[in-house]
Amino acid sequence: MAGNRAVYEEALRQGAARAWERRWEEAIAAYQQALAEFPDEPDALSGLGLALAGAGRAEEALPVLQRAADLARENPVLHEQVAQVLERLGRSGEAAQAYLQAADLYLRQQASGLAVERWKDAIRVDPSCIQAHANLLRVYVGQGKHREAIAEYLTLATIYRDQGETEKAMELCQYALKLDPRHPDVLALLDALRYGIPKAGGTGPLKAPEEELPEKPPERGNPVEAARRTALAQLAEVVFEETPPHTGPLILRPLSKREIDTLISRGIDAQERGDVDEAIACYEEVLKGGVIEPAVHFNLGLLYQQKLQLEDAIAQFQQSVSSPQYRLGSLFALGECYRALGRIDEALTYFLEVLKILDLSTVRQDQADDLIRLYDELASTYAARGEREQAVEFINTLIAFLSEKGWEDKVHQARQRLDLLSREGPVLSLAEILTVPGSERIIQSIGLAQEYLRRDLPRAAMDELMSAVERAPTFLPIHRQIGETLAAMGRTEQAVGKFLAIADTYRVRGNFSQAVAMYERALRLAPMNIPARLKLIDLLVSLGEIDRALEHYLALGDAYYQMAQLDQAREKYSEALQLAPRGSPERRWEVKFLHRIGDIDLQRVEWRRAVSVYERIRDIAPDDEKARFTLMDLYERLGRPDRALAELDGLLRHYVQAGKAPKALSILEKLVQEKPEAIPLRARLAQLYLNAGRKEDALRELDILGDLQLQAGKVKDAIATIQVILRLRPPNAEAYRELLEQLQASAR
Repeated sequence: MAGNRAVYEEALRQGAARAWERRWEEAIAAYQQALAEFPDEPDALSGLGLALAGAGRAEEALPVLQRAADLARENPVLHEQVAQVLERLGRSGEAAQAYLQAADLYLRQQASGLAVERWKDAIRVDPSCIQAHANLLRVYVGQGKHREAIAEYLTLATIYRDQGETEKAMELCQYALKLDPRHPDVLALLDALRYGIPKAGGTGPLKAPEEELPEKPPERGNPVEAARRTALAQLAEVVFEETPPHTGPLILRPLSKREIDTLISRGIDAQERGDVDEAIACYEEVLKGGVIEPAVHFNLGLLYQQKLQLEDAIAQFQQSVSSPQYRLGSLFALGECYRALGRIDEALTYFLEVLKILDLSTVRQDQADDLIRLYDELASTYAARGEREQAVEFINTLIAFLSEKGWEDKVHQARQRLDLLSREGPVLSLAEILTVPGSERIIQSIGLAQEYLRRDLPRAAMDELMSAVERAPTFLPIHRQIGETLAAMGRTEQAVGKFLAIADTYRVRGNFSQAVAMYERALRLAPMNIPARLKLIDLLVSLGEIDRALEHYLALGDAYYQMAQLDQAREKYSEALQLAPRGSPERRWEVKFLHRIGDIDLQRVEWRRAVSVYERIRDIAPDDEKARFTLMDLYERLGRPDRALAELDGLLRHYVQAGKAPKALSILEKLVQEKPEAIPLRARLAQLYLNAGRKEDALRELDILGDLQLQAGKVKDAIATIQVILRLRPPNAEAYRELLEQLQASAR
């Protein structure tokens, strides 16, 4: 017998709500009620299983989730949930198999990105899961990701080696060498397999013992190594150039081209052989000879650094840092030198500059200013708080990040992840990642949550984000994504609360630009949230962002206005008026706020108060037609038609003096159309026509003006008007003369 669908839906909704609040027992009861109506509904079974797991009853949750997965075999999310519970129960092998099932389903749905994530999960719970490694290997080879493919070849070979299957392990190494014939780790493992070299702990490929390494320091993967290679190549070119390198003035014994070439050649050779002292001597001699060459300074700095002559190294790097080719490497090396000297604040300055340059190379031009501001704030925060321990940790993380081969790719990959994360908010910096342990996995979780959300699986997205929060509770980008997920689910109030909490935290941390952006994100969802708007205004004013503060003042006053709270609206507009002179002049902030204040006074029929407001607008902006016309209307209402005409004359005079006579004429024509019997308006229009040389139009207006004057009994004015007409020599001048004589006779 079919159950009650309405009861089922309500129970399901209650279950979801209680689960969100982590009221697990109530959620369990609600889902059980739903299942009482429809026992085989996967959604209800999934909800019950997750609620049981949340309540710490994983053993009970497992069969429920397995039942849901059996009923909806094509739903990969249910298999993921089974895998997560198995993982919680410590059944790693079974969990890995469940992740593999989820990955297969994602592949069928052409969601290869999610399949890759599930294979990685299978490996995480069971590092020896051959099937997951093999699947990842196929993907990486197909995508041309040779570095990742080689890593999987090595892992699989190591697993087979540990299982005693040497032949399979060697075969995998041979495949890896086809991708990179010189890969040191592959060659080392292959040697170990061929000659029976014992394992040196762990399951990874062996490396040569430290005493067997050459005396020459190993190449570093960071920007210093890239600059070193450039410097050596550039010096080699100098030797083959016919013209001598540039030399400075006032050298007692300048070197000849041959002497310079000999010294540079010896220096390069010594540096490559690891003979630091000879290389230093050669390069020093080159500089004494007056040669100005950034490559020499940079190489000499490296050699001094190797000898721990750190102050001398700093002096050389400060010479090479101004050269674009060596800027990044010099900054990094300067950071290393200052760090070795224990001068952490100076080291941090240089390392932050390195990261900023790298980060700026990955963002759009319109993001650059915001990113620069973020790094300036970060430097100020460390300096202001004296957070030495945090600064050292940040430096260590940055060095590790940039000291591996392929760090350039890592920078761009990190930017791609950050851009995905900041689609609905402000740009994020690489520094944000480097301050969080395990950030790579966390950002992957955020990306996965975004994918769930795109596939309309908000609960799965939220589960993934909650898991990420447990690993990094203070990493604010996770909370940002939670806010976006809440917004997508229609939980606007909760989303706004989340965004405001993030903004407050950024503000406390001194990351003001991010705080501003998060306040604005919250206000896009809840424009009438007045406390948030007030916080944002205060922050913007403190940052000197006056125009943006005034924009939000405008929105704040408008919000009160829309709620018919006119006193509060006028108060906020008046507050903004005090700040307006600090805004950009072209934005004409004072005029905008005064118009809103004047509008409120008009609504309240406080005409005299409104007059003072609009007079102030007129003084600030003489061309403001709305203010002039409003004043004219107010003066008429107050029985001061003379003042109304004075305002009109002032506006017309302003346009004429500004060379905009046609604008003045247009205004007056419109007014005459609205009030065709207004004698003062007709008189002014006729005068403007005369000034513009439009004789026929002037005659027409003067004729009408004379009639209006006669109708009003203003005979003397009419006589004066006819006299003006006659001076213009109209076609029917005789008729006007006769009329003039009659009027003059009657006026005697």
